[in-house]
Amino acid sequence: MRVALLVPLALVACKNKPAKPRRDDAAVVATVKDAGQRVDDAGVFPELAELPLVEPVRVIPLPAKPDLPRFTIGGPVLIGDLAIVSSSQFGFTAVDFRRGQVAWTKPAGSHVAPPAVIDGNAVLIGTCVNAPTIPDGESLLGCIRVVTPTGSDQAYIAIRGRGVAAFEASAGEQEVWAGAKGSVMWRRGEATVSIDLLSGVAKPAPAGAPPLVITYKDKSWDVHRTDDGIIEAKGKPNWKTDGAYTELLGAVYIPEQAPMVRAMRTVRHKGHPEILLFDMDATGSLHGQVSLSPVPGIGIIGHAISKVGNTVLAVRIDTSLEHDYVAGFAANAALQWVYPLPQLPRPDPVGLAVTHDAVVVFHDGDTVTVLPELSAPPTAPGAVNEPLENPTP
Repeated sequence: MRVALLVPLALVACKNKPAKPRRDDAAVVATVKDAGQRVDDAGVFPELAELPLVEPVRVIPLPAKPDLPRFTIGGPVLIGDLAIVSSSQFGFTAVDFRRGQVAWTKPAGSHVAPPAVIDGNAVLIGTCVNAPTIPDGESLLGCIRVVTPTGSDQAYIAIRGRGVAAFEASAGEQEVWAGAKGSVMWRRGEATVSIDLLSGVAKPAPAGAPPLVITYKDKSWDVHRTDDGIIEAKGKPNWKTDGAYTELLGAVYIPEQAPMVRAMRTVRHKGHPEILLFDMDATGSLHGQVSLSPVPGIGIIGHAISKVGNTVLAVRIDTSLEHDYVAGFAANAALQWVYPLPQLPRPDPVGLAVTHDAVVVFHDGDTVTVLPELSAPPTAPGAVNEPLENPTP
């Protein structure tokens, strides 16, 4: 499918520069500056000087143990007002990101998987704190804990199985998601297992992350990005892109329009690396749009998208591993703001989550930063209101 680009949407954003964020356990709110007000800040990267900058709503330090190795981190995932994150240096922590308080913590061993939300509960996978005894011939892959939003344990069981040697030896990027009823999928590197939530028995499963499922009227499409960057959709009709894309980001749902598939691509403009968003009609037509607001960077180290398509990217400016920032786009592909992350060596990915009135960022293994919402102004073309989330029970 050749995507025909529509007239790009005008960008709607106010220019604001951030003051130094305050870190405290009381989570004092730092308000965004009025439109047009500029704040001198030597910490802003020169590449961002002409982009709309915002202050964080709050910055929440987490009680990590820096003397422990930080092998793996994960999250955030959101349940109501809670952002749940994982790290080898503290196990699992649930943060009330609207109040800036730690709600509960759960221990884990030296390795953790990203937390997941299944049926309204948190599913937490990590190395067992105390290794249990398992039957002969089975391999112990870790332990899984199911926790209610209020922090009560519903289950804590060993993950064990036969024929899972490939998963046991696998390393690399991890993902956890809901499987068939009563099960959870855990991918690590090139191997995946299905785990029964009652018994903890793990079985080998097809490798690969789940497809992006898009529905429209009485049709649906399973969308994925191939190894060579082509976006493919299986449905009625099947379609695929002619060109390659760096990342498949998710779906965009704007009222009175067919859903769109959002992807990103790294390009070069006048010798400088840039990142562009591309939207293509999920139904296979030739309609589409491209953001008129490229942002500087050589790639992304994290991304998230909301139910309607508000999108947030963690962007890496150069190869120093120290110049990273967060860029927020509304569903209509208009850049809303950027936020420079602290300048320090950052070997780990940045975790992101989007809700109706905030963006939650987990970075550097010990910090949750809350940034403003991403909805475009109501008068902007293609503006859409983010649905409200249910509050934490």
